[in-house]
Amino acid sequence: MNSQANSQDGSDDGLKFRIVSVAAGLLSESKPIKLPTMREIAASAGVSLGAAYRHFDSQEDLFFAVITSLFEDLEMHIKDAVASAKHRRDTMGAIATTYVLWGLNNPGGYQILFETTDDPKLLERGLRPGLHLVESLTEIISGTKKVSERDRQNVLSLWASLHGLVSLRNHKLGMQWSSTAESEVRSILRLHLRN
Repeated sequence: MNSQANSQDGSDDGLKFRIVSVAAGLLSESKPIKLPTMREIAASAGVSLGAAYRHFDSQEDLFFAVITSLFEDLEMHIKDAVASAKHRRDTMGAIATTYVLWGLNNPGGYQILFETTDDPKLLERGLRPGLHLVESLTEIISGTKKVSERDRQNVLSLWASLHGLVSLRNHKLGMQWSSTAESEVRSILRLHLRN
């Protein structure tokens, strides 16, 4: 078989390149997270499959409940952090720092919320908790309930920067960080909150 493959490509290097190219293409495709089956979840929870289905009609419904629960936990941490904030910048600092630290302390949950492809079925049903966070942040940055498109874009840029910080710290373990996550958050906020 090896000689047949070599004759089709002309060389081992050609075959190797084709395999790497195909693998890179397959790995580059965005895919939703593969969830454990309801049977696996029920077994791990020590309950019957029927008991799991009494509470959730489908695996999709269970996944939505997980997403909702994770967002509620993140939002509870944010609410606690901003409770003592006195000014707009303090509030933004508390939100940004809490978001980053929550992501670093909950890498699996963070991955589910922010690093996996949204399930189109959930989006079709309008079921994507957490999107209101962008609106809340936009109102805080703009200082008013009437927000501009510029404010909205600034918040998305800020969020992308904070997300990058969490993602790199969670996944690129070989990077040498010379500063703390908190000091990186302060640097990011200085860049985005100049007004």
